[in-house]
Amino acid sequence: MSLYALWLRAAPVLGALDFAGADGVQLFSAEALAALHHPPLNPDIPALIVAEGVPDLAALRCVLGNQYPDDHTLQVVRAGAAVETVPLAALPDAAGEWLALGVPPLVRPGSFERFQEVIAHLRAPEGCPWDRKQTHRSLRPYLLEEAYEVLDALDADNPDALREELGDLLLQIVLHSQIALEAGEFRMSDVLAHVIEKIIRRHPHVWGSVDVSDDQEVKVNWDRLKQAEKAENGVPASRLDGVAKALPALTQAYSYQDRAARVKFDWDAIAPVIAKVHEEIAELSAAQTATEREAETGDLLFAVVNWARWLGVDPESALRATNARFYRRFAFIEQQAAAQNRPVDDLSFDEMDALWEAAKDNGL
Repeated sequence: MSLYALWLRAAPVLGALDFAGADGVQLFSAEALAALHHPPLNPDIPALIVAEGVPDLAALRCVLGNQYPDDHTLQVVRAGAAVETVPLAALPDAAGEWLALGVPPLVRPGSFERFQEVIAHLRAPEGCPWDRKQTHRSLRPYLLEEAYEVLDALDADNPDALREELGDLLLQIVLHSQIALEAGEFRMSDVLAHVIEKIIRRHPHVWGSVDVSDDQEVKVNWDRLKQAEKAENGVPASRLDGVAKALPALTQAYSYQDRAARVKFDWDAIAPVIAKVHEEIAELSAAQTATEREAETGDLLFAVVNWARWLGVDPESALRATNARFYRRFAFIEQQAAAQNRPVDDLSFDEMDALWEAAKDNGL
């Protein structure tokens, strides 16, 4: 449906909708919207969805559900400008003859555009002095901190904390983009356009004619496409270059090994992997100097990471979980010492070890 045709169908029903106080209205075809996976709508601005023919309301309800909550009230406009209000979740698969669907804005502003406005305001002359003085480099520690807090929320399996921490991480991304805009480096639209193009280009099995049998083949194709892109740009590169240098060492080792394995630089069975760990333990035990001990310790850790990879274990997550258990159990020892009115360093090792076992027995 052309924009002109959309407007001709929309104009007669606009007056029937309750869009009081709105500064604008988004106009969309129901048929086009139902064919998507996520609605291209700003949820802070009312939307008018115009029907032509009999759109797939089940699909439309599913698409809108990616942007609006189930209890979000919709206004169904029927012949004669009669309006029926229904929550999104109750929009029937067969709504009969209807002309348009009015979608009011969210009760709480929640659009990406609104968030960009908030950040741009912080950086404006009348904004916040602290935010105005930030640079890409000064924000570096906050970006890392927020990323790790997201991991903490994931480790805790806490959806509420994850929602909050993802917002804090997004704040860093949008703030960096606003700083880049002001410096004439790039806009947020450039960031999004680049990643959209890259994702589509590297998924020819979704947006093209390539067939894949499993996720491993997807990763192999991804690497090949990356190498081809670098070659086209005249950039000689290793397959390991895509692994960030600032990653935690365990994650970096795992990623290096995984990428090497994609081109079959790997053992055929797990037995040699385990043997390599024992070999590295022996070499560390035989090390004579501090330099040798440091090198052999690194080799041993690298070999253990490889063993974990073969077992399907993420070593970074495994160690974080172990660290969390250590924290809980040691805190239990401290609590028990305090209950005895004793400083924890007054306990003997045997006493602390017994409390450690008690913490384990208590499920800590």
